[in-house]
Amino acid sequence: MNEFIHYIHQWPLAVFAAVFVISCAESLAVVGLLVPGIGLLLTISAISGQAHINLYGLLAAGTLGAILGDGLSYMLGRHLHPYLPHWRIFQKHPHWLQDGENFFNRYGSLSIFFGRFIGPLRPFVPLTAGMLGMSKRLFFSLNVVSALFWAPAYLLPGYFAGEYLPWQNWMNWKGALLLAGMTLLALGVIWLVQKKKKADVESALS
Repeated sequence: MNEFIHYIHQWPLAVFAAVFVISCAESLAVVGLLVPGIGLLLTISAISGQAHINLYGLLAAGTLGAILGDGLSYMLGRHLHPYLPHWRIFQKHPHWLQDGENFFNRYGSLSIFFGRFIGPLRPFVPLTAGMLGMSKRLFFSLNVVSALFWAPAYLLPGYFAGEYLPWQNWMNWKGALLLAGMTLLALGVIWLVQKKKKADVESALS
């Protein structure tokens, strides 16, 4: 464990790159449903805190990745909107596009901000915004603002846990076990919150 932390400390750019890629994938249409981004970000941020990786660099990587992911989804919807409903994956799951459209129609431009924090909708709201012709200036303004809130919300808890918990006083296996337990607990809480949010959204849109 200590050797791994030392390696991470020596290669902070690799950590920033990983956070950037995961944050981007987490926000991409369809891909965001397949990547366990929250768990990966929580784990990486906790290890980064223990290794004392630069926090501002970590937040910048997460923010830029989230902006790029939502931006790509928006541009995909804007330029391929006539074809997207005919894609096999959307023919198999037509409710993905419909849920995104319903949410966008109900909350308008604010859906870009709030949709980022609702797991099941996050990859589809920017796609829908592009499909429905939302202006680029308005979308990217809200995209940047929401990413500035999203990155700290998902990275700071793990980072501070890794930084302030007395890992060095634990035997290696105990530290690894504690980290795994914290990750599973956090994932369970996040899953329950997102499940409730999804139910609330579905209830509001029905």
